[in-house]
Amino acid sequence: MNEPVVLKSNKYGLTLYLDPVISFENLVRAICTKFAESRTFFGQTEMILETTGRDLSNVEALVIIEAIELNSDIKITLLNENNEIKDARMKGMIDRFYTDEIFDNAKIIRNSITKEDDIYSDSSVIILGDVKSKASITAKGNIIVLGSLIGAAYAGYPDNSGAYIVCGDLESDNITIGHISGEVKKETKWATRIRKSNEEPIGITVWNKELISEPISSGLLKKLK
Repeated sequence: MNEPVVLKSNKYGLTLYLDPVISFENLVRAICTKFAESRTFFGQTEMILETTGRDLSNVEALVIIEAIELNSDIKITLLNENNEIKDARMKGMIDRFYTDEIFDNAKIIRNSITKEDDIYSDSSVIILGDVKSKASITAKGNIIVLGSLIGAAYAGYPDNSGAYIVCGDLESDNITIGHISGEVKKETKWATRIRKSNEEPIGITVWNKELISEPISSGLLKKLK
């Protein structure tokens, strides 16, 4: 495949042929560009999306859907994955992560936040990269970082302690959710399940007025909901 993303129509809607090697951050950037350039061609429509060429995690599939919808007038209604038609937002994620609420008016940042960048969003925010040292991100909603979270993150600004942060890797000691800040503790009840692999995203939420973290697959966030 010469291009990272190739679009083709099918009898259900649209097929995305995805490069299996390119980094996910660069893949999403390519998807954003491709659909922004094709916005007029597709117009306002609803369709079923099929992806092929690359295995996607639940988070990755949701981010791709959001990238398409933010850069076009397309509404993705169903997802055709491995010849199985599914609701596009019901891919087996824990309940807290497969509702539209995560992405309502979410802001997508296509690059890493670096140096002394100070980013603010009046909704949720998705960062297709890292939050580097000395950088900071503040959002009224939730924060999803596909890469490493090294700098400061403040979700649920100023006082929504029901918000959460998800990141590919947590290296920051400057985390705030609502009015709760301080050390992020590993939830001991789920300690034996923590980080089944280095690639498993971490969720951070508030419990008993403390910040706790756990892999999103462990189910703790669902229980807290």
